[in-house]
Amino acid sequence: MAKEKPEYEVVEEFSVMANQIVEKYPEEFYGVEVDKVRCVKIINKDRSDKKPSLWQLTAVKMPMLLDSPYGWYITLHASDWDSLSEKHQLLLVSQILCGLPTDATEGRVNGFDSKDFKLMQRTFKTIDYLDDPDIPHILEEDISWVKK
Repeated sequence: MAKEKPEYEVVEEFSVMANQIVEKYPEEFYGVEVDKVRCVKIINKDRSDKKPSLWQLTAVKMPMLLDSPYGWYITLHASDWDSLSEKHQLLLVSQILCGLPTDATEGRVNGFDSKDFKLMQRTFKTIDYLDDPDIPHILEEDISWVKK
């Protein structure tokens, strides 16, 4: 039996949220080029239990980059994105922004063991901040980001 091909839809809210986060916290997300990032969601399938990550960040490499205005694509599932509250979506967007390199390196992403992801863990005091119902709304509250 043939696998069902995923159907994709652009997540416009992601771009809006990413811009708001970078604008509000320019020091923490310095160098992130939001206009080079495109988020899409798979609308016809739920995420497999075999895939623990809510999202996948893929760098666009040369020569495809010549024809694409985007350097990175984020893929997630509509069922995951839509189940998150706005404040959890904002944290997810922040987490993803930590995966983007801020130097001029094209065609790569930051690994999960990177120091940039530690910003999220230090600031929100847990690895499971996306499951915490009491997390702050990072656009409505002023967050003191913990870099070290």
